[in-house]
Amino acid sequence: MFKKFKIQSAFTLIELLVVISIIGILSTLSVVALNNARSKARDARRLSDIKQINLALELYYNETGVYPPASGTLDANIAGLCLSDIGISSTCGTLVYLQKIPGDPLNNRDYQYRQLSSGLSYRLFAQLENDIPEYPSGSISMGPNGHSPDLLVANGIDWRDVDNWKNCTVSWDDELQAIKAVNYQSCSLYPLSGYIFIDTNQKYYIEAEYMTTGGTTYGFYLGTISYDSAKNVLPGHPGSYDYFGALAARPTSTGVWNLVMNKKINGQPRTGESATQSLCDRWHAGTALARVYIASNHNGPQITYIRNVRFYVE
Repeated sequence: MFKKFKIQSAFTLIELLVVISIIGILSTLSVVALNNARSKARDARRLSDIKQINLALELYYNETGVYPPASGTLDANIAGLCLSDIGISSTCGTLVYLQKIPGDPLNNRDYQYRQLSSGLSYRLFAQLENDIPEYPSGSISMGPNGHSPDLLVANGIDWRDVDNWKNCTVSWDDELQAIKAVNYQSCSLYPLSGYIFIDTNQKYYIEAEYMTTGGTTYGFYLGTISYDSAKNVLPGHPGSYDYFGALAARPTSTGVWNLVMNKKINGQPRTGESATQSLCDRWHAGTALARVYIASNHNGPQITYIRNVRFYVE
């Protein structure tokens, strides 16, 4: 006698591949959604931290009439420091406004503080991971009067977008979250209109962080190209352009981030006008427009990474 076998239905190879593909897509979507949720949670913490630090700074100002220096340096990553009656430092004084200043949730970012005009003003910076209407390009720039976007952001210029770096060839380094310039690059940043409007009665600051690899021989330049109202290029202070941010700056070692903020004029604001080109803290007479100018690895084989480019008024 023959036994009868019941043939059972089963998945075909194609059906299995389809199911595996669907599971893979769903897993990817879940990971993306989770990462987005995490980045938004970190941004919410950043906004809360900045408000907390801002409040402590205003309490300090109410007591002293000035805003505090940050550990006596311009390179002011203030995470973990104490804000008290002796300023922002590693130790606390008698009257404490914020015992431990919070730091950015990510290790490769930080909150940065600048004391301006000998304590009459300040800027507190942070970078969000997501763009929101209140903070275009995700850039937070807080001062005594609240959020005050820098002139690049206000003019629709995101320094992270390589297409905004004109007249040069640069790339984006995702690991370092920075612009990468190989060998000599002479770049300009400006809006679609072509120019940033300048009121020479205001106090201007320009800053950036840079890091070199392969050497420290070739200089870093930061400043502006100035124009009159008819869009004619004006003489620089000093040299071809306005190098009040940095003039042939060189780091002491490679692989270390270096902050320059109005370095050529010792961190003081640029304001007023003068026809004397040796006065770097003045705009040339008749200045009405400007473009941000950055040159790296001046005439040499070197790699420079650039981040956090800011141009703002006090």
